[in-house]
Amino acid sequence: MIIVEGGQLLLPDGTRSAGDLAIEGDKIVALGQLTDPPRDAVRVDATGCTVTPGLINMHSHLTLVPDIDKAWKVPKARIALLAARQAVRALRAGITRVRDIGGYHHIDIELRDAIEAGWVAGPKMVCAGKFIAITGGHAWPYIREADGEAEVRKAVREQVQAGADFIKLMGSGGVGRADESEAAVQFSFAEVEAIVDEARAADKRAAAHVHPERAISNAVRAGVKSVEHGTHLTPELARMMVDQGTFLTPTFAVYRGIATDGRWPELAPRAQKVFDTKLRTFASAVELGVRWAIGTDAGSFIPESAIADEMEIAQSLGFSATEVLHQATAGNAELWDWSDVGRLEVGLTADVLVVRGDPTANLSDIRRVETTIARGVVYDWRKIDAIPGPSPLRF
Repeated sequence: MIIVEGGQLLLPDGTRSAGDLAIEGDKIVALGQLTDPPRDAVRVDATGCTVTPGLINMHSHLTLVPDIDKAWKVPKARIALLAARQAVRALRAGITRVRDIGGYHHIDIELRDAIEAGWVAGPKMVCAGKFIAITGGHAWPYIREADGEAEVRKAVREQVQAGADFIKLMGSGGVGRADESEAAVQFSFAEVEAIVDEARAADKRAAAHVHPERAISNAVRAGVKSVEHGTHLTPELARMMVDQGTFLTPTFAVYRGIATDGRWPELAPRAQKVFDTKLRTFASAVELGVRWAIGTDAGSFIPESAIADEMEIAQSLGFSATEVLHQATAGNAELWDWSDVGRLEVGLTADVLVVRGDPTANLSDIRRVETTIARGVVYDWRKIDAIPGPSPLRF
């Protein structure tokens, strides 16, 4: 048994309560003041800390590591090793589950299975496999290029065969390359509809990378589960999303990162424009009732720790710290129908954080993760970060 003791538990209603939390195997088995705990229990000191559910990143790319634009020149084995490091960095940032929304040569699926088997450390993953895009489309050259209804259906079947949990389509251009425009529509409605239909035939959901109005319309009308980015979302499309139960993952942090980091001067002006537009359209969509997710688009441009940036941006738009914490945990879980995580409740999966301070009062405290417990496995960063040696691991 593992006992997290001495902290303030963040309860599902958003309040904090002093108490302990007990874990047996990969499940939470008790909350509150424990009586007669086993003497051989592993104890995690949470004094001065808030105990929260693990964070969920609903838009991540663990295999799109730095310099992925040169990936075809890099051995796949090296990318796999870098992706494994990304997975540990996600844990270090307090992320215990990710929707990995497009990977490189199915290394994402292999990483998912390796984490599940206990070969490497990382958050639980659900994976899309390769992006499906038009010839030369967004995220080239690590996409599955497909043109026409027959070919996109085949591309979906290939991802399913490879083990994908859902399907990701690129419905427009983006900001990641200087030679493309985020306003470019990629895929016709008929092609998008064929992708979504083929995904449904395999009992899979579809997510769509889309920026311009027409591309968003194609995706929503075709029945995708989620709109990713959704920069030029209109009130009419927002109402359609509400009616169909489509949710939005705005991914603010990546665009602010590209705009302000200084490493991508050729991309910065467009990234800033997208970021500014997104702030306005997102606010309008939420007012109309669109459900939304916390997701960073971490990978090539920003690290997994940017989930804290994403949360702080959401707070700046008028949400309270408690509301943002809820969205990054239980809210994200609800959007993808994960009933086993997102809350500190008996019987749920033991995805738990020990965070120094009180992130319900000061959201930036979410950056002060001292311990991550992922499916009952304890990662005490106070000890791991202090491992000595001539070549210390960098998380």
